[in-house]
Amino acid sequence: MWFRKFFIAALLAAFSVSSAFAAIDYQVEDQYPVIEKALQLEHKGILKQKDNGYLYIEVSRDYIAQILPLIQAPGKLVPPSHYKSKKGIGPHISVMYENEQIENEIWEIKELGQEFSFSILELRTVRLNKDGKMKKLWLLAVSSPELERLRESYGLSSKLKGHDFHITICTQVPGKPAVIELELFDAA
Repeated sequence: MWFRKFFIAALLAAFSVSSAFAAIDYQVEDQYPVIEKALQLEHKGILKQKDNGYLYIEVSRDYIAQILPLIQAPGKLVPPSHYKSKKGIGPHISVMYENEQIENEIWEIKELGQEFSFSILELRTVRLNKDGKMKKLWLLAVSSPELERLRESYGLSSKLKGHDFHITICTQVPGKPAVIELELFDAA
């Protein structure tokens, strides 16, 4: 009997330790000028939805235009492709993926067009390996109890894939640093 209790306790402890390591999949970057600038920008955006159902908060283009040039990192820093495209959604915070809506039969979002606020947490980098290619993303992690409540109101977990909400600033790739040319398109 004691062996069974010991085995269960050991199993729970191992699960807790592995969960703690799995929870940290990013690195906090200590770049005070970036955070200082981010804190000066507007901390709110409008809830929008793409035709495919993808739900997001549209934020100011300044989150890339003013922050990307402040990041100190080797290699090239490339803004997200959606930032330069007139058809892209621009800087944003992902709120709900289309597959979540289909799986949970969420066919209409009544809060579209409403304003949601957020606060800046920190500057982070995340290494991703997708289709055999490695890339490093720079992002601003944000907190938004309002967005958490919105997701919960539709029967979803409070956070998207268990991660903090964020604004992707750029991708870091090897190579010679490029002169960062950020074109601003009229959002209208």
